[in-house]
Amino acid sequence: MLGPADIADWDADETDRLRAEIRLLPIMRRISDEPHAAREALGPALAARLDGFRRDARRPAHELSRLLEDLRRIHA
Repeated sequence: MLGPADIADWDADETDRLRAEIRLLPIMRRISDEPHAAREALGPALAARLDGFRRDARRPAHELSRLLEDLRRIHA
């Protein structure tokens, strides 16, 4: 279920869908529950990108799309 953070940056375009999809990935729960283990699984570069997303989710659609693809690839 989406929460207030998901609604706060809703722009009614593709970036909304991408942000929501990223937030619903299992890795987002894992990074909250087990941050060290999740960062190890992602590797330093992808973990840094995900941390950037967590600090400021307002990113261009192409950047969000690449992040989503990379996160899915790691856990495929």
